[in-house]
Amino acid sequence: MKRDNELTEFILGIVFLAVGLFMLSKRVIVSSGFSIFTIGNFDLTTGTIVIPLMIGIILHFVYPKSFIPKLIVVLSSIFIVVAIIMSVKLRFVPTSLFDYILIIVLIAAGAGLILKNRSVNKN
Repeated sequence: MKRDNELTEFILGIVFLAVGLFMLSKRVIVSSGFSIFTIGNFDLTTGTIVIPLMIGIILHFVYPKSFIPKLIVVLSSIFIVVAIIMSVKLRFVPTSLFDYILIIVLIAAGAGLILKNRSVNKN
């Protein structure tokens, strides 16, 4: 009998969490655009971050067995992905206080029910 209650709470927690996250995602606007990344006192435009990748590819064809060109290509690729992620802007759409509190309660209650069930199963 106790096991059925735990399963019900776990499923209810998943539903609460999913509904809360869905409601939150409906109220967030994602945008991006041309931006400048600042590293220390040095500004990089979005097109400039491709230059190390091009240098790495050129060096890879000149020295195919060398480790350094491969390292440059991998690090440049990682930097490009990070730069794309950094250029994304999230903005919360104005919403009512009731909806905001409902979103927070659903997410917190869902996460609480899931974590409660998990800690009960470990003991």
